[in-house]
Amino acid sequence: MKRNSITRGGLLLLLCLLLVSFAPFKGTSLEKSAKLNSWWKEVVRTKYGNVDFSTFKFKDVSRLDKKSEKAAFNQCLALMKRVPAYARSGRWLAVFDNRGQFCGILSERMIVADAGVKKNGEVYVNMFLNTIHLPKAKYLVDNISYYTDKLGRITRVYCPDLKLKSRGRNQFSQKYSVKFKDGVKGDNCGHLIPQALDGPAEQINYVPQRRDLNSGEILELEKKAINAKKHGRKVSYEIRILYRGNEKRPYGFENNVKVYNQDGKLINNYSGIFDNSPQDRKHSKNR
Repeated sequence: MKRNSITRGGLLLLLCLLLVSFAPFKGTSLEKSAKLNSWWKEVVRTKYGNVDFSTFKFKDVSRLDKKSEKAAFNQCLALMKRVPAYARSGRWLAVFDNRGQFCGILSERMIVADAGVKKNGEVYVNMFLNTIHLPKAKYLVDNISYYTDKLGRITRVYCPDLKLKSRGRNQFSQKYSVKFKDGVKGDNCGHLIPQALDGPAEQINYVPQRRDLNSGEILELEKKAINAKKHGRKVSYEIRILYRGNEKRPYGFENNVKVYNQDGKLINNYSGIFDNSPQDRKHSKNR
């Protein structure tokens, strides 16, 4: 009996130590957020190459030192300008990766960050945007809005004005999209906002997409957007991503491209409903 009680006591102590050790938001105004703690625990648990997300740090934006942390503080202010006025109040945290590099800001319902950029021919990514996604949240990445559901799946993407600029590709980042989101044989890593129109090279912009769809009908729709941008038009792009049950892999997309002239008048509207079911069930419907 004594041995068993010691064993149980030891296990209880170990469990307590583990719970205490996992406290990524400790010392911040959001340390008791069940939503954030549950999400980040899953982020750390999910293997992504050699990246150790447990080394990421969080700090209240309001507590950043304006002198010693001036660069991060100014970046926070710049990102906060993108946040709608109604959402600026409340608790916001600055995010830093394992190298101490600033990644973005977050609240319980919103993440604001810049996507990675191309330097010396290589596309660098913002690893904070390469995690599994925060559920029931809005991501503001550059000038693009991404919306997630209760399972952290991207359900809607909207860009008010696409940029005619090639972001480039990060092959390491792309290959994980199919793995993370239950891709099947014959899938590609599909960009939601195409890289040719400055689409981010992180997981927030990827979903598994049937290869023939990715290089076929959706590509044709994107080419119309690219052509309009080449003629100096304002082009908005909205995508709704469709899922069945709790599946991570989307079964379809509703894409809508709107083209405006210099006066802001809508002059073209291209849209399509695309079936992303596996090859043996493929079909698509355009209107």
